[in-house]
Amino acid sequence: MFKKGDLFKFNTAGVDLFRFITGSIGVVSSDAKKVYEYDFHGTPEKTSYHTYDVLVCGQLFKDIPENLLVRIVQDEKDIE
Repeated sequence: MFKKGDLFKFNTAGVDLFRFITGSIGVVSSDAKKVYEYDFHGTPEKTSYHTYDVLVCGQLFKDIPENLLVRIVQDEKDIE
């Protein structure tokens, strides 16, 4: 969904999350990385998801899950 170099604006949940660094916009600074997670206490199946590195106000946040980014980024139709 995201690609390296994408610029995005946070919605209210994203602004709240990054309020201590006063961030309201971010940049995707890496290509998608596929991450695997195992639940050894439950089923032995592995789950996978994509993560990105994100730059906000000069600080790099590594391996942010795609589903979190989707929840904290403003939808393009809301930016108008």
